Amino acid sequence: MKNSVLKLKYLAGLLLMAGLFSCEGPVGPQGAPGADGTDGTNGVDGNANVTMVRLLSSDITWVSGDYLGRTANTFSFTENAVNQDIIDHGAVLGFCFLSPDWYPLPFTWESDGGSTRQSVMHTYALNTISLFAYQTSGVLDPNLLSEYRFFLITDNTVTKSASAEQDILERLGNAGVDVNNYYELMDYFGLEY
Repeated sequence: MKNSVLKLKYLAGLLLMAGLFSCEGPVGPQGAPGADGTDGTNGVDGNANVTMVRLLSSDITWVSGDYLGRTANTFSFTENAVNQDIIDHGAVLGFCFLSPDWYPLPFTWESDGGSTRQSVMHTYALNTISLFAYQTSGVLDPNLLSEYRFFLITDNTVTKSASAEQDILERLGNAGVDVNNYYELMDYFGLEY
């Protein structure tokens, strides 16, 4: 009987092995892809091509310098997001906050009576954003402006040219976005206020 039990176990093991190997066979051709689902809706366009840089006025130490031969307060800071892609295919749009609104840079205003004109503007170069503040009679300390924000926009579908920034501004305009309106840009790119 002991011998029969061993034979039975051996036979069960063989059948199990045979069953495992008998399931394998040649792989058949791949079936046709199924239809796309229709339950979902398209998502909001992303903003991977936009970076927001924030600068508080309290973080600025103005230095006397010049802007196009005019005496001005200057401030430059390192910003690695102003990379070669921004230089070749992008734009840097600047805004300043004068309570209660955001104004595009360059921003110019006059003193009461119009005797003094005051201006703040920005430029950018690889890894750098610079601010310049001047007025009719020399340097300006724009202490009324509490914050600056910069939209770094790139569109690498635009070829390298002197008009890459203009191409981006034109595309935004064609999309109905006023590039001088901070809130329209924020909404268009889906950024948080």
